[in-house]
Amino acid sequence: MFSRFYSLLILLLAAQVLQAQDVKFFLDISRDTLLAGHLIQLTYHVENADSKGFEPPDFSGFTLVSGPRQSSSMQIMNGKVSRQATITYILASQEAGSFPIEPARLTDGSKVLECPRKVVTVLPNPGEIPDPQFPGYRPRPQPEKGPMDPRRELLRKGRKVYKM
Repeated sequence: MFSRFYSLLILLLAAQVLQAQDVKFFLDISRDTLLAGHLIQLTYHVENADSKGFEPPDFSGFTLVSGPRQSSSMQIMNGKVSRQATITYILASQEAGSFPIEPARLTDGSKVLECPRKVVTVLPNPGEIPDPQFPGYRPRPQPEKGPMDPRRELLRKGRKVYKM
């Protein structure tokens, strides 16, 4: 009688420990409307999955200023293990328009997860108003597209240039 009771109790406890945890993968955007030349922060959250299988989207329409920055944490509470990771990018808007942030992918074992697609609206900034969220940031002037100097290109790539 007691052995059946203990066997049942151990079986129930083992089932509770082995219970599958929910995997979550989502995107958090600091703002969805901004002025040209301002910055936007994208944070991808991964819960109860390995973030090594993360594939970022192509950030077309934006310039990568910082990232990816990664942080992770693990918590064990009453025998239940939960993991969390965040991957953060800071992007600069180049020009006015509506730009989609395509879904990023997360491969966890045999599962492939995608976060939803988001659209960011960039408005013109004729007065060059500074960004209140990132007050020290000043956009770099874009180089003019002109004829390429081959010596300068070689120097940029770290190669030696010899004069003849």
